[in-house]
Amino acid sequence: MFFFGAQALLAQSVGELQGRLNRSTSKSEKMNLSYKIAEKLLSSNPAQAADYAHRASLLASELGEKRREADAIYLAGEAHFRRRDYTAAAGRFNQAWNTARNYGLRDVALNSMQRLEEIAVKQNDLREALKWSRETVAYLKNNGAGGNRTGSSTAETRLLEARVQALESQNANLISQLEKTSGQSQNLESVYQNQLREVQEKNLEEINKRDQAITQISQEKMRSDSMTRIKSRLLDNLTKEQMADSIVRVQQERELQEQKRLYAEVQLAQKINENLRNILAMIVVVVLILAGAFYFRYRSKRRTADDLAEKNKIIDDERKKSDSLLLNILPPAIAQELKTKNKVAARQYEQATVMFIDFTGFTGVAEKLAPENLVEELDYCFSNFDHIIGQYRIEKIKTVGDAYICASGLSDLNASPSDMVKAALEIQDFLLHHKAERQGLGLAYFEARVGIHTGPVVAGVVGKKKFAYDIWGDTVNIAARMEESCEPGRVNVSEDTHWLAKYEFEWQYRGKIAAKNKAAMDMYYVTGLKQF
Repeated sequence: MFFFGAQALLAQSVGELQGRLNRSTSKSEKMNLSYKIAEKLLSSNPAQAADYAHRASLLASELGEKRREADAIYLAGEAHFRRRDYTAAAGRFNQAWNTARNYGLRDVALNSMQRLEEIAVKQNDLREALKWSRETVAYLKNNGAGGNRTGSSTAETRLLEARVQALESQNANLISQLEKTSGQSQNLESVYQNQLREVQEKNLEEINKRDQAITQISQEKMRSDSMTRIKSRLLDNLTKEQMADSIVRVQQERELQEQKRLYAEVQLAQKINENLRNILAMIVVVVLILAGAFYFRYRSKRRTADDLAEKNKIIDDERKKSDSLLLNILPPAIAQELKTKNKVAARQYEQATVMFIDFTGFTGVAEKLAPENLVEELDYCFSNFDHIIGQYRIEKIKTVGDAYICASGLSDLNASPSDMVKAALEIQDFLLHHKAERQGLGLAYFEARVGIHTGPVVAGVVGKKKFAYDIWGDTVNIAARMEESCEPGRVNVSEDTHWLAKYEFEWQYRGKIAAKNKAAMDMYYVTGLKQF
């Protein structure tokens, strides 16, 4: 079982690596995790792989990791190449080649030039392919083959010389293809110019013939149109005088009829206007009455609606306050169950992580502070504890005097023991900085012991009037023993928690240590996050 557990932890999925990347604060760790994610996504999702590889190259550039920078740029180019985005791929490979060439990374430089040559061939750009083939030959000659480079073995030299010869042969083939292509292009251009000249000559002859025919037709049409216009003018002169008299008579009759029609329309319009005025006056009166009725009704409804809205707002504000107070005491799922069913059933959690924090020398510090200053200092420390565990979705259980108890793995909250250990380290860092500040001011300060254990617990709500959410079980007792066996300023962890989080932190094994009412138990101090 140990073997399979170790294999499961080592074979991390992309999702786990992304989670670690999001939580990481170290640029070096982010660089390595981004590069690993890019490698894993290269086959399944080249687009995302390109993004993560680019991110790794930027971080490597900031950290001065030249080898990692060149590898990451090349990996980004490989991702674009697999997406068939040859323009983007060529840009990345060109960048990788320049970086590798500047820092003597021969394998990356050769692989980049080979990819650039392949891209040029795929895009039918033989001149570009020839350029990179020649560049590869020159690079090999200057960096290994044919140059008697110091430190190179005979076998390596022969391989490089064979590579140079193969590339020179490839260059010759590319030159031959370019010359052949150029000759074919010149022949095609000559044939095209001859055919174009013949077509232009034929078109010119046809155009001249058409122009002559059009000119002849236009002259005949002009003569015919002239005769027609003369005949039409003579006919118009004969009929104009006859039509003039009849037109005058018709116009006089139309004017008389139009005057009669207009007079009748004026009489009718006057009657219609009078009727419309009467109807409009009645409509205005009715509208004013209805408007008054609607206005008074609207005012009444508006006052009622405003009263209801104000009452609903007060009710909603009170409900939000009560929900907020309930969520400060209970986890969200437990609070919802309590509101829905008015009771909460006890629940068993098989793998919960419990943390005890206890201030050392509390009585001595309390004697040095006024009561209100003591409460203020406790509130300041506990509030910062609340903020830290809230970032890791850890549930605060309760405070007992100067002791602070919290747990993860309850309900739908975070079940990762590693996050509990990270929260404990942040709490000790906070207390260490706070101690330095108060020492500088000559004030009393708190130091704390922290104990963590992982195991099964039972959680539930007790009480009816002043109910409280609490956890029970031997896991709680062991976490308390871990705290009691801890030195101030340290984080003491049980064997079970160490097993679940051992690959993410640096540890100091303390051996088997006797605890109150318990057999001797293996204990570990957490010394910090593991650097990858």
